Amino acid sequence: MFFYAGHRVHWIGRLLVPALFFCAYAPAGLTSEAEQIRIISTNDIHSYMRPIYYRYLDETRPWGVQSMEGDYVRKAAYEGRVGGMAHVATVINRLRAEKPGKTLLVDSGDTWHGSGLSVLDQGRSMVKIMNAIGYDAMAPGNWEFIYSKEHFLQLVDQANFSVIAFNLTDKEWGDPVLDQYVIKQVGSLKVAVIGMTYPWTALTSSVAGAAQWWGYGIKEAEARELIAQIKSEEDPDLIVFISHGGYGLDQKFARRVDGIDVLVSGHTHNPVFEPVVWNDTIIYEAGALGKYVASLDLEVKDKKVISFDYQLLKVNQDYVPADPKIQGLVDEAYRPHADKLDEVVGHVDDMLYRRDYWQSTLGNLLTDSLRANQGTDIAFFPAWRYGATLLPGEVTVEDVYNIIPTGGRIVTFTMAGKEIKTLLENILSGVVDNDPFARVGGDMIRFSGLNIVYDLGNKLGSRIVSVTTADGQPFLLEKDYTIASVHTRFQDNPLFGARDVKDTGKVFADQLIEYIRNNTPVTAVLDNRMSPRRETLQAETGSKRTASTF
Repeated sequence: MFFYAGHRVHWIGRLLVPALFFCAYAPAGLTSEAEQIRIISTNDIHSYMRPIYYRYLDETRPWGVQSMEGDYVRKAAYEGRVGGMAHVATVINRLRAEKPGKTLLVDSGDTWHGSGLSVLDQGRSMVKIMNAIGYDAMAPGNWEFIYSKEHFLQLVDQANFSVIAFNLTDKEWGDPVLDQYVIKQVGSLKVAVIGMTYPWTALTSSVAGAAQWWGYGIKEAEARELIAQIKSEEDPDLIVFISHGGYGLDQKFARRVDGIDVLVSGHTHNPVFEPVVWNDTIIYEAGALGKYVASLDLEVKDKKVISFDYQLLKVNQDYVPADPKIQGLVDEAYRPHADKLDEVVGHVDDMLYRRDYWQSTLGNLLTDSLRANQGTDIAFFPAWRYGATLLPGEVTVEDVYNIIPTGGRIVTFTMAGKEIKTLLENILSGVVDNDPFARVGGDMIRFSGLNIVYDLGNKLGSRIVSVTTADGQPFLLEKDYTIASVHTRFQDNPLFGARDVKDTGKVFADQLIEYIRNNTPVTAVLDNRMSPRRETLQAETGSKRTASTF
């Protein structure tokens, strides 16, 4: 038996159940004829090798926001930091020890990129650590492709585990770039593990790297053909998908593609405390940034899952000791870069976090500082999901690189108001589309210089009901506005009519470091830059409006 603080996980299991009672009332499938397997999984670690603070997304409800964290600063004082690969390894090792020879360890991607260290070592140490932990298979996420084509393939070659993706293809011939699947013998079970990378990777920031060279897509028909081929040629006992499609997309995919027993999801960072089952497929996701490890126990008989037990284990630094071997590798990875990463560049007065649906305090800091740096009317930055939470106190270079782990350069351009509104309508529709296959990217794009009121009940193209400038002036459709952005692509799309596009050559992470140095202590709050129409109506009728609505 062992416990973790916060989300308590414990096994009292069958040891405390009298043998006669167990025999009389156990499910019929739990017999000596059934075989057992434990699938252990991680996803979206984003190369966070050391424990961090990570405030999760609040949940939006019709009546407003239901906070998942409450007073997170106080919670962090109780809970401590979470994740860290040495602590994740301890959880994995314990889970393996309970089912010796009967475990499969997989990862669903966005694992080699995203932390401050990945800026400097380009994912090499993360692959080395995964080798040492003993992963069996991984599906690359969209962020693995931020690296160059050559470097991505080098990382794949350095991995002692299978890196697989059935839907990653050569653009010219349509041939698979990686192995589409791998067969693993787990105990007496023959398991086919199929990989699926993010279908819309070519529409993300990674298109500046390896993503530009290859084809992606959902590819349902190909998946059906591959499953049929595997069943015919390999005759497996179990088919497991490890997917970076996102929790919504993966559920729809499983409903439409027969023959998948387990789908281990990634990309959307959802901490799934109870799996869902669609079309006889068990689907779940293990959060992000190493905060959780998922464990799925299966009973398999005659090539069918007859029973399962699931746990989502929280990785608290204060309650889960670090694995000494992996901690040594983490320390080794940081040692050459410690002086640079540990440099203090300023302070923050309030908690700053990235993950939220409409806006976040970190998103506001990034875009406000970008607009101030370039002196433009508007600033845009993508709504990346990952990023460690900053508690009040010192800010280091590593903290900034954890927020912007790229060499992305600032781009300036001009757009007319009507094109900006068309752009925002397109982005909003992609975020909220009812069809999970049509959702692209993360949460709502982060911006500065505008206040937007939206109504999701309106038809496509009319969901933004009003726009004003940050100082409350009317937003004019025929006026030209200057814009600064980083890691966006719409300025290159003729649909949005951007003009005078200029790469400034300035690396945004470096500019943010200087902004924090020059303006410390920095702060950012939620405001009215993105709000629903109902809040406007409440304000007009005298109801109290709070900045914390979103």
